[in-house]
Amino acid sequence: MTISNKEYMVVNLPYIKKNIDHFNGYAHLAYKRFKFNYGERSPTTFYRYYNCTGLFVGSLMYHKMFKDVFKIIKKFSKTKEPLWFQCWLNMHKENELLKWHNHSESLFHGYVSIDPKNTETVFKNYTIENKIGNVYIGPSKNNHKVVNKNPYSGERITIAFDVIDEKKLKNLYKKYGEVDINTSFLPMYL
Repeated sequence: MTISNKEYMVVNLPYIKKNIDHFNGYAHLAYKRFKFNYGERSPTTFYRYYNCTGLFVGSLMYHKMFKDVFKIIKKFSKTKEPLWFQCWLNMHKENELLKWHNHSESLFHGYVSIDPKNTETVFKNYTIENKIGNVYIGPSKNNHKVVNKNPYSGERITIAFDVIDEKKLKNLYKKYGEVDINTSFLPMYL
């Protein structure tokens, strides 16, 4: 399933739902790896300082997922120019869902729903129903928040990502300088 318009794209990766125990299990392992490396910080608020792809080392399923996410980004971006990709792990209890925010320092923002519970991501002009395996991508300037349709237990799990191009990279250098720049961006090779 692919939903696409001028504002955003949603693609479903059905193998995530088919292998949900693996994806959930490895997400919890990734969370433990994050805590081991970074202590009690939140993997969501610490997003500028790590790229979560390394937390999934050893999982061929996550390897496949990231390759597919890169293809989705390339298709949505419609560019052959160099792009950089950063991603982080979101594991939120019901009372930790994200309030209104955007990712204006990047070109595109997106997320992969691993275990989204019964949530929606609300934007100003549209709402995305979060389903296992859905990959959302859209402009980073769009304000959005996550809302819960029904109470849930455990953690809502997503892998969020931002994408920048040369112009956005130059803006980051101007704003943060060469040292404090977000070093979690990795080049996309596709």
